[in-house]
Amino acid sequence: MFFMKNKNIILLFALSFLVLVPLDAKKKAKQAEGPKYVFYLIGDGMGVNTVLGTQYYNAAMGYSPEEVNFFNFPVRTFVTTYSASALVTDSAASGTALATGVKTNNSSIGVDKDYKPVTSIAEMAHAAGFGTGVATSVGVNHATPASFYAHVKNRNLYNEIAEQLIATESIDFAAGANFLTERNGLSSSELEAKAESAGISVLRGREQFQGIANRKGRVICFSSNPNESDLQYAIDRQDGATELLDFTRAGIEYLYGNFKDKGFFFMIEGGKIDYAAHADDGVTAFHETNDLARTVDAILEFYAQHPDETLIVVTADHETGACILGAGQYIMNPEFLSVQKSSENVLTDKFRKFMSSTDASAAPDWESVKDFFKTELGLWSIVKMSPADEQALKQIYDSAVSGEGDGNVVSLYAVNSRMVSEAIDILNRSAGYLWAHGSHTGTPVGLYVKGACAASFLECRDNTQIPMKIAELAAYNK
Repeated sequence: MFFMKNKNIILLFALSFLVLVPLDAKKKAKQAEGPKYVFYLIGDGMGVNTVLGTQYYNAAMGYSPEEVNFFNFPVRTFVTTYSASALVTDSAASGTALATGVKTNNSSIGVDKDYKPVTSIAEMAHAAGFGTGVATSVGVNHATPASFYAHVKNRNLYNEIAEQLIATESIDFAAGANFLTERNGLSSSELEAKAESAGISVLRGREQFQGIANRKGRVICFSSNPNESDLQYAIDRQDGATELLDFTRAGIEYLYGNFKDKGFFFMIEGGKIDYAAHADDGVTAFHETNDLARTVDAILEFYAQHPDETLIVVTADHETGACILGAGQYIMNPEFLSVQKSSENVLTDKFRKFMSSTDASAAPDWESVKDFFKTELGLWSIVKMSPADEQALKQIYDSAVSGEGDGNVVSLYAVNSRMVSEAIDILNRSAGYLWAHGSHTGTPVGLYVKGACAASFLECRDNTQIPMKIAELAAYNK
């Protein structure tokens, strides 16, 4: 009797082992197959110090969480970004490297250094039967998203790039503020009409994105505002305005709704980190970095449902502005940034209105100008002004009032008030953030990875290796 009972126990144990082993083997086999759902995020201009500086800012402001989510991904390394023509890349060449694994000349998109077309991982994914998507907070035919579907010698050929997006079958879902346009080219509305004529569904604003999972055929999502070439800065965003998170959620719903069985590739660009960094506008750049992190939060929600099948890769195309943490004396005071509540662009608009608020014969006096910057940036209140800093601002004021100077400073994406620009620079330096200049640098950028096969990316040393590793793991190139 004892033997019979033990025999049954042994038999049950053996049967359970037979059940468990195949299940465990099946899970391991699924993991070995590589990722099914790939998210590729690019923070334009987002250097390592931009991310770390954002965390310091978040802590000073009392934001929760303080930490930028992807900065703590289990795999963290860095990659070089030089182009075929220069040690300091532009977004076209770096976008092409991140999309195709091929170095090209600055200003070129989707071609090699001899201007011959090269294949992007989005095009590879499409050819292998996967769904594909690109989304950005700037124009949908801007350099970085264009690198995944277009092939042109010069990034400024916005009309041709838009035409290629409309014509290609390799991108199922695209999203951006609008189409960027060029002089003597088609308008954004004309390009939109061409897209619709080609059978592409064009949707505007989050209300029209509802139910997108059930849509068939190609889709382009735009901002609810047809007049903006890029989305509003996060720090300036008004209620109801379209944001990158809207595009990301719409893209996930559409791609999973149409390609959940095969899988998909989805590139998402936080394009306006670069815009803010070109203007040396620290607070605005930090808000944009947080905005990209909010997008990552949405992706992490998807990851939680598909942990063995999802890969999340976050990097940057280059660093912009040469952000230095600690502007002398071993001290940082990020809490000084707490007063700034708008971007340099919006603050410039406010200042110009303020300067023209009195009658034409007299501008506001210097004490009134000081009060303006005390209210808007905390100068002369939270920030103790040195005699040198006050003199620098006063000289700009005197020059502008006398008509000797134009009062403007030009960055890559904006023409702002010289006084506002100088005041923000003083604020940044007082807080311990020093922006060395308003352009790109050759500094390596961070690479942050989580999910299926994440450890494989520790091998990456240059930006060209990232797309090749994705293609290999996801089997796009087989």
